[in-house]
Amino acid sequence: MEFFRNILDARPRIEKTIQKYGYATEHNYHWYQYCSADRKGKSDGILALSADGSALLTQENDRINYVFSEPLANGDRRQEILEEYLEYVFAKTDVKKVSLELNTGLRKKLLANLPSHLRASATNYTLEWPVMNLEKFDLALPGGHFKHIRNARSKFYREHKVEIKDARQVEKKELEKIVDDWKKQRGAKDRTWSDRYYNMIENGFAGTQGGRAMVVDGEIHGFNAGWLIPNSQRYYGAVGLHDYSYADLGLMIYLEDLEWMKKQGFKEADMGGGEKALTNFKNQFNPESFYKTHVFSVVRK
Repeated sequence: MEFFRNILDARPRIEKTIQKYGYATEHNYHWYQYCSADRKGKSDGILALSADGSALLTQENDRINYVFSEPLANGDRRQEILEEYLEYVFAKTDVKKVSLELNTGLRKKLLANLPSHLRASATNYTLEWPVMNLEKFDLALPGGHFKHIRNARSKFYREHKVEIKDARQVEKKELEKIVDDWKKQRGAKDRTWSDRYYNMIENGFAGTQGGRAMVVDGEIHGFNAGWLIPNSQRYYGAVGLHDYSYADLGLMIYLEDLEWMKKQGFKEADMGGGEKALTNFKNQFNPESFYKTHVFSVVRK
């Protein structure tokens, strides 16, 4: 296994591997770059490349290694490259633990095949990921189930002047203010994850499709962005932030994202992972299915 500690230099390798093996929501070079760097551009990203061309996107910080998203590999090779990586870093480095987020099936396979000198922690938390069937999703929101959303949309657009702008054409400081205000509302535990959004704004939403800002009564109050998941027909609604300045603003941001995807002709949409409160919010839109990912760590015994 070969390690590339400069992911800017390793970009061609990463993009080639994603093009060949990508399938998960976060298999996106630019998103990996945004998530691995602080606002000064210092990155903890490391590409772990196997001899057969399969790979892991990883990060390293204070003797904790993170496997970013799912393995870039096919079939059983996904489990095998995780085992290869764990064997290497625990034998050759002073890493304290390796943190992973894996889908249910892959996590079970890895746990069943962990070597005897390693152990997995209990699951830290589980995320549920709703998948929307956009071909069936009706923008008119008919029926009793959607009455609340329909009424909220009508009231919001009646009481406010709403415009949608290309986020790349908006002043960066206006978008950064959305992230600032979002952080204040989300609380201290979420603040360490905000650099990715600042990095995305600074880099002009590179790697995304359809970056859009919502203008309410002449001011920017939220934005959406996402991308097509590699080797699929499924769009990932990766980013939807707002500043909590109006009642039902979050509902309008989410609905705008679905409407845009529908009009673009995407067949399915992965609407992102969340815990109970966020899952309950997204359930309002009747997703067709869910899958789960589990965050946990592997350590030495």
